[in-house]
Amino acid sequence: MRPEDSLSENASADRAIAAGSRAYYFSQSCGWGLYAILLYLLGRGSGSQAAVLVAVWCGIGLLGTHLLRSYAHHRCWRTIPQLVPPFAVAAILIPAVMNGADVAISTLVFQHPPEPRFILLAHYFQAILVVSVWCAVFLSANEARRRRVAEMEALRLALVAQVSQFHALRSQLNPHFLFNSLNNLRELIDEDPGRAKQVVDRLSELLRYTLRAGRVETVSFKEELRAVEDYLSLEKVRFEERLRVRFEIEPASLDARLPPMILQTLAENGVKHGISQLPEGGDLSIVARVGEGQLCIAVTSSGTLSQASEKSSAVGLDNARERLRLMYGDAASLTVGALDDCSVRAALAIPVNSNGVGS
Repeated sequence: MRPEDSLSENASADRAIAAGSRAYYFSQSCGWGLYAILLYLLGRGSGSQAAVLVAVWCGIGLLGTHLLRSYAHHRCWRTIPQLVPPFAVAAILIPAVMNGADVAISTLVFQHPPEPRFILLAHYFQAILVVSVWCAVFLSANEARRRRVAEMEALRLALVAQVSQFHALRSQLNPHFLFNSLNNLRELIDEDPGRAKQVVDRLSELLRYTLRAGRVETVSFKEELRAVEDYLSLEKVRFEERLRVRFEIEPASLDARLPPMILQTLAENGVKHGISQLPEGGDLSIVARVGEGQLCIAVTSSGTLSQASEKSSAVGLDNARERLRLMYGDAASLTVGALDDCSVRAALAIPVNSNGVGS
């Protein structure tokens, strides 16, 4: 991954942590605040003394549960088995402190007579219930957050693996005809210097495009088509009249985007495993159109399906399909089949509304 991607992920993680902290403090304040209001309205009497007792009661509960959360974070307790035992102990100790402080202030500060034991026990069990509810909500929220973080991490790792796999596949798709082109060029230098210069121009343009293709995820169909024209013109130097090329391109398709070198792979497959195997050569046609939200390309070449299904050809086609899957999922497709007894067609379909990705 690039350094800027790592910094972006760290910033996103920091924002998520900050948002979680704000949500906790808001929930903690609102929860204990509402509980204090209910105690004051429905509890023991009214006036300043009752307000003080309620404030001390709920304040100790708020402070105790906050310290419990901080201690759990300090000890890095994340899972339910780690959190339940200390939270169970806290659900008994925090209410005891709340009850003890309430009795001490009531009798020592306000000089109230001690309340009956069953009243004290009722207050104590009420506090246990409230703190237990707090613990249950906290455990549920913590478990949900832990699972969400685990899912996000799993998705991030899967994305990293897919990106690495995509770049590995793309790196395998460089032209395989370089040496043949150089050999042809060597012969043309003496025989036809003018044509040799054209070959050099075509080859340099194609190699420049190949280098650029390693840095982008999609290119316009117009750019890809120009590179394929360069490739086929170089192959015509070798095959001469044995290679006959026809283009039928709908103008609307030129601005659509597709993975770089994928059309070149199909054209190379047709030449290498079809036309080159025929003594008399053959035809290669490229038809492109846009319809129903898809860029549809058909590459038809002379030959038989058995020739186009050789191992080396299958690897190139499988790599092309895998690139499409990594970029578009099930929205794109690449199929190869016999058109008749003497020609094979490779049909490529890519969603137009996804073509802006990675441009």
